[in-house]
Amino acid sequence: MDRQSLLAFLLIGLIIVFYPWYMSIVAPTALNEQVANIEQYQDETITPTTTIKQPSSFKKGDSPLKTVRVTNGLYDLELSNKSGGSFSKYQLFNYVDHEDRLVSLISTDNTNNMVLSFISIDGDKIILDNNWNLKENISSLNVERGKQALTFYTTHLGQEITKTYTFYPDSYSIDVDISFSSPSKFISRNQYSLSWSGGLPPTEKNVKNDYMFFEGYASLGGERMGSKPKKGKPSTETQKGSTLWSAIKTKYFIAAIVPAEPAIGATVTSELVGQMPVYNTELLLSTNSSNAFTSYIGPLNYESLRAFNVGLEKNVDLGWALFRPIGQVISWLLTKMHAIIPNYGLVVILFAVLIKLLLNPLTVKTFESSRKMQELAPQIQKLKEKYKNDPQKMSRAQMELYRNSGANPMGGCLPMLIQMPILVSVFSIFRSKIEFRGAPFFGWISDLSVPDTLVEVAGFPINILPVLMGSTMFIQQKMMAAPNADANQKTMMYVMNVFFLFLFYSFPSGLNLYYFVFNLLSIIQQKYFMPKPAVAVAGTSKK
Repeated sequence: MDRQSLLAFLLIGLIIVFYPWYMSIVAPTALNEQVANIEQYQDETITPTTTIKQPSSFKKGDSPLKTVRVTNGLYDLELSNKSGGSFSKYQLFNYVDHEDRLVSLISTDNTNNMVLSFISIDGDKIILDNNWNLKENISSLNVERGKQALTFYTTHLGQEITKTYTFYPDSYSIDVDISFSSPSKFISRNQYSLSWSGGLPPTEKNVKNDYMFFEGYASLGGERMGSKPKKGKPSTETQKGSTLWSAIKTKYFIAAIVPAEPAIGATVTSELVGQMPVYNTELLLSTNSSNAFTSYIGPLNYESLRAFNVGLEKNVDLGWALFRPIGQVISWLLTKMHAIIPNYGLVVILFAVLIKLLLNPLTVKTFESSRKMQELAPQIQKLKEKYKNDPQKMSRAQMELYRNSGANPMGGCLPMLIQMPILVSVFSIFRSKIEFRGAPFFGWISDLSVPDTLVEVAGFPINILPVLMGSTMFIQQKMMAAPNADANQKTMMYVMNVFFLFLFYSFPSGLNLYYFVFNLLSIIQQKYFMPKPAVAVAGTSKK
């Protein structure tokens, strides 16, 4: 998990645990449903000038460079005969960038993909990145009506090696079959590697934010293995064992290789190139296995990845591992709701209503506890004045007051903690769910995955939903503020509102829409459905 996300979730926990204390100062009955702190980023386009390179040692007998264009309704790709079928272009028809161009998952920096290599029987590393031959004499392939295949072949020491790609209509999956003629004659230990170098390019306008989600993994024993990028030199993790897949991902997209039979090991390498994390993955395989694979290059769609049945869906951000089951339910529910309501903005509003209803018992419990503490505040203040020179007596007197009144100073914390899994999951899903990317609501809210900028003034974006969210938060606190609040209490309330407005200002509009609606519902609940404070407060019992 990246440092910013860890900081955000840590702040969520601190807010949830200490918020009842804060509201006991400002307005003891407040129920704050805000979550998350994440470092704000400005839009910045960074073009990496270098890539992680691998040595090349097999250049004999190169054929002329040739590419074949393949389309299937979902993508427009070009497959080069370099390395026997490396992707030199890969554009997605259903996704565009901030300049309305088709999203491209291949750039000049990551064309060194789907490369075979092995250790020869003489101990030399052989990388088959030469230009292979193409069996079919074609320059383009349209597979919208049925599956079709391309076969590349080359030779090493007189032995033929082939790589066949099979494409399917309306599918991001591409089957890859590799065959070796008498591999024991030229491959040491009958082991070879299939690698992807150069990572994936950024696709979002806010490049720095996109970089936060860049990761590379291999699945060994059901667990993801990765490496942390470092400045200056590559960081490498290598493990041997049953490996189900390798993958490189960005915020919304992924390039994965899934062998039909588990690989025997994997290596994940990472490096910071400028500010861009670049990942390489390498699967170690045996020529004695099926040598069949499926590549998936496309959106981070949970259901599409789960269909592989190898845990590839773990690359979809659903929150902490402990909360993933809740995240799965929330993501599933949002998708099902969208099947009925074809506008994700309306789905978010309805979802906020459902969550408010679900959490209502906890909300009432927190409210009642906070209200009771507010009613006891004058008596507690008298005890502090009476026993100001004897903290132990003051503590005992307070506990006796709590017992006699049935109040619990921590009564508002437990309900808030119970809500934490939902809040964390909502935060994670709303900032990275692929279905929100490019999804409009209405008017100026044209993309729920980015801030809802109405205009820019002197280069500064004017975002409306964070202001609405902050306003509802302020109104809610004003409604619950104690009538006798002093200047310090009022100042703290204002500071907290400005603080949250600052945090949420660059968050996705879908997340701000959710919290705006949630706060609005809390205001309505507070005004019309919550019990009013008691007229008088019972005194302490005398013994």
